[in-house]
Amino acid sequence: MIAAIAAVLCTSGVASAETFIRIGSGLAGTYPIVGAKMAEIINENVEGVTATTVAGGTEANFALMSQGEIEIVLTYGFLTPRVQAGKGSLGVATPQARHLMTLYGAYFQPAASKDSGLTALADLEKGSYRIWGANATSIFYPMIASALEANGTSFDKVKAAGGTVDEIGYSDTAGAMQDGRLDVAFFAGPAPYSLLMQIENKPGFTLLGFDEAAGKAYRAALAGTRMRELPAGTYEGQTEAVMLPYLMNEAVISADVPEDIAYKITKALVENVDKFHELFKGAEEIQPATMRSLASVETHPGAVKYYEEAGIKADD
Repeated sequence: MIAAIAAVLCTSGVASAETFIRIGSGLAGTYPIVGAKMAEIINENVEGVTATTVAGGTEANFALMSQGEIEIVLTYGFLTPRVQAGKGSLGVATPQARHLMTLYGAYFQPAASKDSGLTALADLEKGSYRIWGANATSIFYPMIASALEANGTSFDKVKAAGGTVDEIGYSDTAGAMQDGRLDVAFFAGPAPYSLLMQIENKPGFTLLGFDEAAGKAYRAALAGTRMRELPAGTYEGQTEAVMLPYLMNEAVISADVPEDIAYKITKALVENVDKFHELFKGAEEIQPATMRSLASVETHPGAVKYYEEAGIKADD
């Protein structure tokens, strides 16, 4: 009997020592791919930690972090300080959000169907166009709204011109363009991007670039955004280079994660960074030297401890 009780206590002790890390990795695009690889690396290299991914919208995942139900969220850097302060579309403050690491950039790529004849976002008021506006709780909503405003238009102006704003899911936008249900959609990811490659031939598309003034306005609206030229020939039929916003992705970790666990997670991800590089074009940007760059909020002390030990410096 004594031996049996000892075995139960031993087993109970092992179970209570297990730490669960849930990674909010979005619904489509590159986030689910990166989140799955993160979980794999953590599970293989951090003893006593079990990592899993959770599908869901980015702000919804932040809300779950505020409730202690998610520990890591993949997001765009511009969104983190907004949500941390409760200024996101859901109005849920996530004060425990801490920077874990900067990951990779993504081109913000507005695309118009060839049949629409559109060549600029500013021209949306000149006809009754059908555009994708995303749901107000989507991470894409502020990206799209800011793009329209930077180019002198808005959702309201599109509607006033007889156009429509659709809120279908992001993963359905390419299909909607192929079916003729959308004239304009907005994509964010590497280039060439898989969703855009689906519509290169049917219906074909034109990237709607930003001039200098629009680029400046967009950068002012979304902190941490840069402008970057997308070379000609990136997509079939793209004969000219296009200037587009370039947004940085980051991983955010909850301050509730113990320092030693955050340290071990950071160490595992940094020391296995090469495993991210073949996931998709652009993933090679995930590099230790830039993981502390453009940190949108305070970095978790466990991550700071590892970075300092590894000689990885923060932005000046």
